[in-house]
This record gives sequence, C-alpha cells and structure tokens, in this order.
Amino acid sequence: MGCRAEWADDDHLIMDLYVEVPWDWEEFMLAVDATFSKLRTLGKPCATTVDVTRMGSFPKGNVLRYLTEIEKAMPQNVFASALVGAPYTLTIFMDIMMKIRPRAQRIALFTKTREEAHQKIRDRYAKMSGLPTNEKAS
Repeated sequence: MGCRAEWADDDHLIMDLYVEVPWDWEEFMLAVDATFSKLRTLGKPCATTVDVTRMGSFPKGNVLRYLTEIEKAMPQNVFASALVGAPYTLTIFMDIMMKIRPRAQRIALFTKTREEAHQKIRDRYAKMSGLPTNEKAS
C-alpha cells in the first residue's frame, strides 16, 4: 500500500502520513479521509505531516483540485500540516493553492525531514498553548 498513516507520538498530537510508490489519488484520498476522521474525533489540537520523500511522480489527475479538496476537508482542530521532502513541482502546486486558500498558508510548514517537521509542530503547539518548547503535549 502506497499511502498509510500512523501516530507519531503517544500524545496523539501528530499524525504522520506517508506517500510511497506505487500510489494513486484514490488511495491517497481514502487515507486522508480516514486520517481526518480520526483527527476530527479527537477534538483537541493536532497536526499532520505528509512525507513525500518516496512518492515518485504524480499519478494522472488534477493535482491542484486534489490539494484544494484536502484543504477544504481538513478538520478545524488541525493547527499545522508539514510537507516533508516535497519535490519542486509539489511546492509550486502548494504555492498556488496557498494563494487561493488562505487557511492553508496559515497552517502549512515545509521541511526536509520528519524530525524537523515534528520539532516545528511542537514549537508551534508550545507557542499557541503557552507550554515551554521542550515540554510534550498531553
């Protein structure tokens, strides 16, 4: 399976999504829907990472349409979403999408590694919750 999701931590602050060859848009959207359902049910602030370091090329389809659908469906309790290892073409699509969907710009992070993404998310969470940066969420 090319798309999967798992909790990054026991606190259920961060959900990691992985997109790896082979994958298609239908599989990706099913993984996103399942992930968003879990996050919405959680009812507390949480974040996602989407690791695309092994995604390969885009399958056929309107990339911008899928990205817009994902942003529209994102639960309100998601305060950050980090794209890990995005190739240049994906950053171009994300730049366009962030211009037409301002909320996406507010929550989007771009990192090279999952560890960097987790740290940026924890820093953002600490800032918004008033916790010290090195303290874990509960």
